[in-house]
Amino acid sequence: MNLNKGKQKLGIWMTTSLVIGNMIGGGIFILPSALAEFGGISIVGWVVSSIGALLLAVVFSKLSRLVPGKSGGPYTYAREGFGDYVGFLVAWGYWIAVWVTMATLAIAIVSALSVFFPVLNQKPWMAVSLGLGFVWLLTWVNSMGVRTSGKVQVLTTVLKILPLAVIIAGGFFFFSPENFIPFNASDQDPISAVAITGTLTLYAFLGLESATVPREDIKQPEKQDKILD
Repeated sequence: MNLNKGKQKLGIWMTTSLVIGNMIGGGIFILPSALAEFGGISIVGWVVSSIGALLLAVVFSKLSRLVPGKSGGPYTYAREGFGDYVGFLVAWGYWIAVWVTMATLAIAIVSALSVFFPVLNQKPWMAVSLGLGFVWLLTWVNSMGVRTSGKVQVLTTVLKILPLAVIIAGGFFFFSPENFIPFNASDQDPISAVAITGTLTLYAFLGLESATVPREDIKQPEKQDKILD
């Protein structure tokens, strides 16, 4: 009996939103202030980390075809290639990273809302309750099934992209070559500055592996893998 027959799965748009939604988080909104001290050379760091992220995406695409039909992403690939012990370490590390990320997002949400609702700074119990409420809400949404969580992911992805698009479009009106002088505003030599900014910007690409985790719940995953070929 095929238990997956008739099961609703994620299509290309939901899968894409899953990856984009996991990549666009606190990092991409916080990084500009962290990169400002390096000046224009941080753009080189972005380019380097972008190339690295694309190469990693290709690697995950190849691995998903070498280990077809299995969910788990990095955990599954590590277990199949190096055994249960390495697979456990990867799964445990990934799980802990998700815990930390959830805590970070809860703090970021409460911090952002405290600008509009100063009472959150005055009453810690309200801030904690609100943060936990968001965590429970998202957990409940995910428990509703992969299609429901996929639809919510599409919505939240759009809400994330819109303000970024507005900022990018508005930034063109304030573009000036003088903003790139000096090109390397830090005390580091150019190679070190690129290495540091590349490391920082790579954080913004974390989540690119997300589509490999629910592979069994993705519609025609082998077809979507070929997009990167």
